[in-house]
Parts: sequence; C-alpha cells; structure tokens
Amino acid sequence: MKKIIMILTNGFDPDPRVYKEAKTLVQAGHDVEILCWDRENKYINKEDEIIDGIKIKRFFARSKYGTGYKQIIAYFKFIKEVKEYMKSKKYDALHCHDFDGLLIGSMLIKNDKNKKLVYDQHDLLYNYFMHRNGFFNKVIYRYIRYKEKILLKKVDTHIVVSPNMAKLYDGHRNILIINNAPYKTSFTDIKKEDRNKIVIGFIGGVRHYSQLKLLIDCSLDFKEHIDILLIGRGLALDKLKKYCLEHNVPHVSFAGGFKMSELEKLYKQIDITYAVYPKTAIVSMPNKFFESIITETPIIADVNTEFGKIVYDKKFGFVINSNQEVSTQLKDILRKIINDKNILNVIKSNMSKEKNKYCWENNIESLLSIYE
Repeated sequence: MKKIIMILTNGFDPDPRVYKEAKTLVQAGHDVEILCWDRENKYINKEDEIIDGIKIKRFFARSKYGTGYKQIIAYFKFIKEVKEYMKSKKYDALHCHDFDGLLIGSMLIKNDKNKKLVYDQHDLLYNYFMHRNGFFNKVIYRYIRYKEKILLKKVDTHIVVSPNMAKLYDGHRNILIINNAPYKTSFTDIKKEDRNKIVIGFIGGVRHYSQLKLLIDCSLDFKEHIDILLIGRGLALDKLKKYCLEHNVPHVSFAGGFKMSELEKLYKQIDITYAVYPKTAIVSMPNKFFESIITETPIIADVNTEFGKIVYDKKFGFVINSNQEVSTQLKDILRKIINDKNILNVIKSNMSKEKNKYCWENNIESLLSIYE
C-alpha cells in the first residue's frame, strides 16, 4: 500500500477525472488524500471530507476562476498553506494535477528520489494564457512553457489524456495515456425520456460564452422543434442567462450544478450533446465525449479537435469546422436533425457497437502500474 498525496487546484466538487483516479487507487488498497484549492470557498464547511474512502483536505485562499494572473497572490497563499500542512506528512508519492499542481509538487518533493512524482496533465494550461491579451499573460505563457520543460526532467510518470497530447511531448520518458472515460457501470439505464421536441444539451462547466451563444442563436429558427438545456455552473452562466432574458429566448433552460450521481438522469433528458469548445481545446478529450458514447447520445463537435475527428470518423454525431463560417454549418446540422427522424437512431447504433472501447475500466491497469 502506498500513501499518495494528490495536489489539485480546484475545490474537488468533485472533479470527475480526479475522482475516478483516486477511487481506483483506493479500491486497489492505496491511501489517497487530495489537497485541493477551493478558491471560491464553496465548501467552507467541508474543510475535511471523506468520499468513497478518498480523503479530502481543502484550502480556502480566495480568488475567482477565469481571472488569469490576478489569482497569483491567492495561488501563492495556497502553496504556502500546502507546504505548511505537508511538513508533518509521510507519503510515498505526489500525484500532481496539471501544471499548477506540478509546480507545487516539485517544491515539496525537491530532490527526494525515494518519493514518486507524477504529473497528471488534464490539458495545456499554457494555451489559456497564449490566447489572452496583455503583457502579463504572454509572460506567464512563456514561463509555463520554459518551466514545464525543466520540471519534466524530475517527473517519474507523465500522464496525458489523449494520443495527440502525448505526441506534443514525444521524446519525454514514461508518458502514459489515461483518458476521461466514465465507469461502464455508471450508466445502466440509457433510455431517453419521451418528449415532443429534440433536446440539445450541454453538461459540464459553463465557461465558454461564445460557443454556447452560437448554439442559442442558431437554434432560434428551429425553436418550434428544438429545446436547449444547459446543465452546470461556470463563469459564462450568468451572462448567458442575461442574454436569453434580454432577447426573450423561451426554448433555452438552465439546470445549474449537478452531482456525478445525477449524470445518468441528466443524459436521459437530452437527445444530443453539444461539445463545441474554443481552439485551446484542440487536444482535449472531455468527459462529455465519453459519457455521450456510453449513453448513446449523438454529439455535435468541432472537427479540428482530437475528439471531433473521432466523432467524424466513427460517425458518432455531427461536426462543424471552426476554421470556416460556423453559423451556417450549425444551422444545417439542426435542419438535418429535424428533417431526418432516423438520423439519430443510426448514430446511436454506431455508438452502441463501439462503446465498450470508451469506458474507464480500460484505464485501470495503466493507472495502477504507476504505483506497483
């Protein structure tokens, strides 16, 4: 049995990927504790918590998601609090989620070769700063690229989420692909609820205003046939609600936050998953991509992303090309869905034949091999 400390820069409410990894390790007999940064103080009354055997320790240096470098002071406070907490901790491994977690882990572990350092990279953090305006964002972008190259030399195992992300680090040692797939057993009842209209849903962090506004705008011509359901919290939520209110958009509804235990019920409420992201997500493999396949929910994606190419190649849904005019493409997709009643059934059949390849159970052996 290993004592594994995970470092996470969100509040674990819970983070689906981190939850599955931690639960898998606990079930294998390891002692897992997650040190996480609840920057918006949502769980101020749950500083210490245990979920499915996973120990959670939260820190509350306050800041706001999406404000970029303005969070730096709170981030340094989080680092200080974690370092103080870890002074008396005995552990075998640090499992660091994303670059901001790795930066902290490298400070804690220093040159102790008896402890394992794992870099679990969910996405490309530097892309976030590369596409933001301002001098400081460019400085942070360059710092992350430079510092990551140095820290990778200290990493024992580098986890990435997709083959294309692995290619970006070609030549580095011990790269392991662990995707964001759900447990096969998470969805046992996938039959959609009966309804008069087609429901296009987004389930996850409501962060990308432009992409979700695009769906709302393009659906206006089809509101007699289509409803939009946005499920989740995020920086863009209030802005989207305000937009729908000001423009009298009756066919769009918001369901707020959700628990992982509610996912099966939520996917029964939607017929199509909308999964169009900014260009920063080109190598990401979001949870909703895998969840949609398991629940046989056709997907709308950008063909320029890694998962969008799979949607296109495997005929798991519909794709737009974000390098071209997108409104016309998306309207054509919506029109096709309305006019061809059988098209969704064909896609569901394609998903049904392939979905056993897209479940979390396929990751377990690789994850456990890190801590043998």
